[in-house]
Amino acid sequence: MKRHSSALALLVFAIFALAGCASPPTDVFDAARARVAATGAEGSAYAADEYGVAQETVRRMDAEVAAQGDQFAMTRSYERATELAGEAESAADAVERAVETEKQRLRMQATQLVGAAETAIAGARDDVADLAEAAAAPLLDDLAAAETSVAAANDALGRDDLTGAVQESESALRLANGVTTSLMAMRTESEPDAVTPETDVLRAVRGGIDIPRPVYVDGRPLPAGAYTLRLGEGGVPPVPSEGPTSTRWVEFVSDEDASVAGRGLSAVIPDAEIGEVADGWVPRNQASVAELLGGEYLRIWLNRGGVSYLVHATTAAP
Repeated sequence: MKRHSSALALLVFAIFALAGCASPPTDVFDAARARVAATGAEGSAYAADEYGVAQETVRRMDAEVAAQGDQFAMTRSYERATELAGEAESAADAVERAVETEKQRLRMQATQLVGAAETAIAGARDDVADLAEAAAAPLLDDLAAAETSVAAANDALGRDDLTGAVQESESALRLANGVTTSLMAMRTESEPDAVTPETDVLRAVRGGIDIPRPVYVDGRPLPAGAYTLRLGEGGVPPVPSEGPTSTRWVEFVSDEDASVAGRGLSAVIPDAEIGEVADGWVPRNQASVAELLGGEYLRIWLNRGGVSYLVHATTAAP
């Protein structure tokens, strides 16, 4: 009888020992959850994809913990849940790296835009000073608004609000460029017959270009000649999985008879992103034409209100 009681006691002890071994390491899981949660504020703002991966890993970990909790004590295993906790910690590291990379990019972008806006504002103020008071007043209001946006951008940079800094600096540059465009248009109206090196610039501001040879735009022939570019209706909205680029029709209006000689579907790229597709000089509030690949293609570029519209024409029949 005594021997039987001892065996029973050993069995009970073994059962409790096994149950103890199957207890969840809650400290490990809590640490993983806290680690991912700590990246949430900046992760959701600057690294949404990476933060989403981290959140999904925590969800899978919690699901595995819950699934094991429903098992009989002696058959529970938290090995996979512990592995997922480690993956969540690594995912949180990836979020922090992505956040820092994106913040550096936005900080540089905002700083460059602020510099460009300040330069444009200074140049425009010098030109506005030569105007009559009535003509200068609305332009001075726009320049004051641009300066306010520059100040707001600098303030946002100081607070590390980088998204806000980019938005304010873009607004400042857009306003300053608008004043410059207005000034050029005023000069054109006051000196319509002037033949100076500036004439070509003023024509470009109006959207004027010269197509040096016959080309094909969207598969249709467009004769050589002088054209004015203007934005048409319609296009394709951006596809989320492919980034922000959308499309819009650009019309080629003949300078000879004001008819629409053709139209091309353009890629729409904000100035803040144009550095990803172009190096060097970028037209601001004007039109330009450049030859590519030894003349096999023409890149027709219209910039309006801080947005570039790019049409690529071929010199050979499609």
